[in-house]
Amino acid sequence: MALRAIDLGGDPFLGVFCIATEKHLFMPPGMPAGNVSALEQALAVPALTVTVGGTRVIGTLIAANSQGVVVQDSYNIRNDRGLSDYDARHRFVVSWLYELPFHSNRLTEGWQLGGITQLQSGNPVNIITSINTFTGVASLRPDVIGEIKTVGTPAQWFTNTAFALPVGPGNVVHFGNLGRNVVIGPGFSNTDFSVLKNTKLTESLRLQFRAEVFDIFNHANFGQPGRVVGTGAFGVISNTRFPTGDSGSSRQIQFAMKLIF
Repeated sequence: MALRAIDLGGDPFLGVFCIATEKHLFMPPGMPAGNVSALEQALAVPALTVTVGGTRVIGTLIAANSQGVVVQDSYNIRNDRGLSDYDARHRFVVSWLYELPFHSNRLTEGWQLGGITQLQSGNPVNIITSINTFTGVASLRPDVIGEIKTVGTPAQWFTNTAFALPVGPGNVVHFGNLGRNVVIGPGFSNTDFSVLKNTKLTESLRLQFRAEVFDIFNHANFGQPGRVVGTGAFGVISNTRFPTGDSGSSRQIQFAMKLIF
C-alpha cells in the first residue's frame, strides 16, 4: 500500500492524497471547484469490503454570484463576495458490502448485505428583502441589528429578530449591511441498506434478488428556511431537502430481480 499525491491542474491548493493498492487507486468523485483536500481508501477483509470517502474544504468556496443571483450593488461587486451557494464544508461517505459465510446449498449461499451512509454539512442561505424599488430587483439584503444564532428547528431555523429592513429615517432605503450567504442551512444525513441473493443456475447463468431500503432510518432531511425578511415564512422550514420519492426524502422500499448471463 502506498500514499500517492496527485496534482490537479498545477494549483498548489488543489491536491488529492489517495491510498493506492497494487490493483486499485481510489479517487474521491465530484471534486468541488474550490480549494479541497480529499482522502478515500478501501479496506478489504474476507467477505467484507468497505469504502470510506470524505471531503473537507480548506478555506471556502468563494463566489460573488451563484446560480444567476443578482448582486445587491452593481457598483460594488466585492460587497457580494461570500460563500458559494454550493459550499458544503464537510462531506463523509462510507459504503460496505458483506457476504454471509453460508455455502452449503443454493438456498443458503450467495446472500449479501450492503449499505451506504452519507453525512454532509449544510449549504448557505442568502437572506434578502422584498424591497425592489431601490434597484428594481428584490436582491436587497437586510441590516443586522443583533447576534445571528442558529436555533435549528423547522419552526425557527435562526433568530429572525437579528435582521431589519434597510430603511433609515424618512423611509430612505439603503443597501443592507448583511453579507451574502452568511447563514448556513440544514445538513444532510442518509443511510441506505440492501439485501442481495445470488443464485447460480448454470455455469453462465445467475439469478439475483435484491431488497433495497432507502433512508432506512426515515431521517428527516430539511430543505432551506425561508429567506425573505418580513414574510411569514422567514426562517421557517416548510419542505424537505428533496421532493417525496427522491433519494433521502423518506423511507422507501423496493424489490428487484434480474437474470445475469
